[in-house]
Amino acid sequence: MADYSVYPFIRNDKPLKRNHKYPIYLRVRIYDRETKVPTHLDVAPADWNDKKKEPKERTLRLALNSKVLAVETFLNGCIANNMPLSLEIVKNHLSSSNPRTRKSSNGTFYDYYLAFVERMKATLSQPTIMAYMITYNALKAFRKAIDITDINLTLIEGFDVFLRDVKGNNDGGRANKHKNIKTVILDMIKHDLPVKNPYPLFKMPKCSVKETYLEKSEIELLRKLYVKLPKGSLLFRCLEIYLFACYCGLRLSDVVTLKWNNIDFEKGLIIKKQIKTRAEVKAPLFERARDLLLSVLPSKKKIGSEDVVFGDACYPYVNKQLKELARMAGIDKHLTFHQRRHIKFSFSFKFNSLQNISA
Repeated sequence: MADYSVYPFIRNDKPLKRNHKYPIYLRVRIYDRETKVPTHLDVAPADWNDKKKEPKERTLRLALNSKVLAVETFLNGCIANNMPLSLEIVKNHLSSSNPRTRKSSNGTFYDYYLAFVERMKATLSQPTIMAYMITYNALKAFRKAIDITDINLTLIEGFDVFLRDVKGNNDGGRANKHKNIKTVILDMIKHDLPVKNPYPLFKMPKCSVKETYLEKSEIELLRKLYVKLPKGSLLFRCLEIYLFACYCGLRLSDVVTLKWNNIDFEKGLIIKKQIKTRAEVKAPLFERARDLLLSVLPSKKKIGSEDVVFGDACYPYVNKQLKELARMAGIDKHLTFHQRRHIKFSFSFKFNSLQNISA
């Protein structure tokens, strides 16, 4: 007989919950003794595959498999370290992992993460801060509570699987989130907190570089779609900043932080310090970029002001929305904001007077 076994089952011996679902438990056997532990997941009776002992729905199945893997990993670690197996150590381990019972003198990982972001606000750009918060929200979706002592390779690997299989993140998106977490962990180590960096043992996702070019005809398709979308909608705003970036060549971080005083309409220039490189860039204000700016200009008084042109409200959603926009426009290409920097045509360098700008 094996030293242990772990398998899920539904507690149909209990009444249905208010949501008409049964709670899912794990039956953990150590030698000839066993116990039942809650997973804090539930499933409708019709959505449970009793033969395979798993949910039929893929996302729930992945979440359950993650919990089974966590228990098995803990037990395998005990065996590897010659620790005696018992139901008591399993219960203690699960209790320490339970956000309702867990306590730490150093606080939780989420406490430190948010404190780190707050501390770095003075030195990091707003888009970078937003990227950290996107990672934070993804972590919270993966696991509601993470203690500092939970930081290990198993957690990082589980989060990577969650990003790939549940959230549908590509290699580049996953790599960026891992870089944020790694930075926070290294900061914790620098401040002498009891945590080990698991990333030297983790194979970081690498995005395969494949340049995708937009043709002039495809830009025209997006322009036609732009005038059809409801103004103010998320799709409209994402396409607006995407088209503007296509017309002037700025990065996303520079578009969402662009201010009216960065634009010289008379000389036909955009003069701005880049968020990424901190270097000043002078970009020509081509006719289409200029026309788009005039269409969003609420008043002539805004020219030369510190007011932001577009804002960063849709910053986290741009690449996701671009997929939908490409589908709606009939473009069979994977659009990303970075990829729009490769365009096979240029725009005419024409400028109009400011006399048509509303006061």
